[in-house]
Amino acid sequence: MKILVFTGGLGNQMFAYAFYLYLKRLFPQERFYGLYGKKLSEHYGLEIDKWFKVSLPRQPWWVLPVTGLFYLYKQCVPNSKWLDLNQEICKYPRAIVFFPFKFTKKYIPDDNIWLEWKVDESGLSEKNRLLLSEIRSSDCCFVHVRRGDYLSPTFKSLFEGCCTLSYYQRALKSMKEISPFVKFVCFSDDIQWVKQNLELGNRAVFVDWNSGTDSPLDMYLMSQCRYGIMANSTFSYWGARLGRKKKRIYYPQKWWNHGTGLPDIFPNTWVKI
Repeated sequence: MKILVFTGGLGNQMFAYAFYLYLKRLFPQERFYGLYGKKLSEHYGLEIDKWFKVSLPRQPWWVLPVTGLFYLYKQCVPNSKWLDLNQEICKYPRAIVFFPFKFTKKYIPDDNIWLEWKVDESGLSEKNRLLLSEIRSSDCCFVHVRRGDYLSPTFKSLFEGCCTLSYYQRALKSMKEISPFVKFVCFSDDIQWVKQNLELGNRAVFVDWNSGTDSPLDMYLMSQCRYGIMANSTFSYWGARLGRKKKRIYYPQKWWNHGTGLPDIFPNTWVKI
């Protein structure tokens, strides 16, 4: 038996699902259960099954109290190997309770078949349909800027000085040299800052109409672009990794003010700048 405690927003849930598939390959005869608790409500709840064709482990009634007992045991026996709560790498694959969010590329399958979108393009809004058509027919590069919660007291010390204005300027300069007629498609929780600070040309599109529970449509649009300039966010990471095969993806030299500064999540073909 193995219990996986899902937490975080959509991007984190996708890392967690990749690890779940890894464990299933490692232990094909094992029984798996999921716990989808209150930590998910800090974002938009469990989203991965709404946007992707996935088969999640079920949650019987007893999973929550049993997991609680294991947490209590962990407090009494801190070095217990029955729980694997590390969020960077799996230390105890034979554990019973896991935080499946592992911030590493080690457990992600090499192909994109494992995670297929459930987006019904015929049901998209006119704005999304028109932009999607343009993205697929021209050289488009998505630009993702995340500010919002990263500027809050809770996260400021962790992310301040990482995904800087200088990073975006260098990436944009390089992108324009590669494709002089590139069209930038911009996604941000602070579109006004993007317009005021980044030189994107008069053909740029600023996507500000997918919000709330529809915000994963931004990720879908990113996934269809040929190029990408990502933020230090798992949201644009998956926008870069999934969907259309990308010609070039840029990522910042520093993801956060923690450890080495960069998690081991980037494919070798991506460009650190």
